Amino acid sequence: MTSRIRSKLFVVFMVVILLALYTFSAGATNNETVLYFFKMKGCSHCAEEEPFLEELQEKYPSLVVVDKEIRSNQENLELMKKMGEEYGREIRGVPATFIGEDVWVGFTEKIATQIEEKVEYCSENSCVNPMVKLKGEEAVAGIDRPGQKETLDLPFIGTVDLSSMPAFMSTALIAFVDGFNPCSLWVLTFLLGLLVYTKSRKKIIIVGLTFLAITATAYGLFILGLFSVFQYIGQLLWIRVLVAVIAFSFGLVNVKDYFWFKEGISFTIPERVKPKIADKFRNLTQKSHSLPALVGASVLMALGITLAELPCTAGFPVVWTGILNTQGVTGATFAVLFLIYMVIYLLDELLVFGTVSVTLQSSKLQEEHGRALKLIGGTLMLALAVSFLFAPELMNSLVGTLIVFGAALLGSLVLVLFRKKILPMFEVK
Repeated sequence: MTSRIRSKLFVVFMVVILLALYTFSAGATNNETVLYFFKMKGCSHCAEEEPFLEELQEKYPSLVVVDKEIRSNQENLELMKKMGEEYGREIRGVPATFIGEDVWVGFTEKIATQIEEKVEYCSENSCVNPMVKLKGEEAVAGIDRPGQKETLDLPFIGTVDLSSMPAFMSTALIAFVDGFNPCSLWVLTFLLGLLVYTKSRKKIIIVGLTFLAITATAYGLFILGLFSVFQYIGQLLWIRVLVAVIAFSFGLVNVKDYFWFKEGISFTIPERVKPKIADKFRNLTQKSHSLPALVGASVLMALGITLAELPCTAGFPVVWTGILNTQGVTGATFAVLFLIYMVIYLLDELLVFGTVSVTLQSSKLQEEHGRALKLIGGTLMLALAVSFLFAPELMNSLVGTLIVFGAALLGSLVLVLFRKKILPMFEVK
């Protein structure tokens, strides 16, 4: 397993590096026009102005929109009031739009025309940054760079916002850990082990690729469904609490499995189900089937296995889609993140499948390996749940993301030492 881990770490590292290079090289412009847009969830006029500002950004590449939500962020509300005082206005509602020396409250066709005229003027002439007007040049040097729309145009996908690098890093790391799921690895290694005895590379390739394609499709649809639900219900506090509770519960059960494997509640494929899976696999591989029949049987088996192992794999997609929802990720950016997630998630299984296809040799996932994978996944889910509920802003920065994952890794090491060194001292001899 060491070589597979090294290979996967290398791919994750390369993905992060490439995305970082794109981020730092994307779309820097001179003579920037900074627009501050204060909004509130549930505000219909705010919702009308947002797509208008997006169109302005496409039309005027030098425009940087810094949007601030005031309902869930008291600091943003105070900033809006102070900025209004600096502009000689008492701001009593939203949307409030600041650009250059001008401010607008509300949004109508007339206001839209005035804003666009001001943006056009500022794109040709130098207009003051509203934050500079409020705090001075030195106090805000480099401020609000995350508000800039740094983009990358991808064929067939569209324009991707890369200004939020933490979303890409957290996606890669969560998918990396999710990929080493003991349930899916057990099923795949067991299936390939049976296929090896047939000495048929053709059967291995047909059944293996069909199995991976169907399970990946089903898992992907599950993730897309979760994301759609979060997009529909919005960013309500009770949703964040529910996601955190689900992730924390899954994490506790997985950590428990490291110490007491399959005892009590356990998100693993039940032992009573495994003989049925084994019998169906043997029937699938040992009997003579035509190619269409073999593929069809493989599809049905893969769908059944996906349903059986879903409780074992659902924790990470729930918390990942919840994090993206709080970060406001949508559209093409989500499409790229979803693609990255699925590629990294499947990488270890593709490596196992490729190795078996070439060598016609297979090995089973050992219990100790399964325990270790459960521990790492469990501690990460616990760390993500705690940060998601009490400090969601951590996942909005690279340093915060690394702190969360570093805390999970440190927790795993502490629990390993506890099980190996401390627990044996209390065992009855």
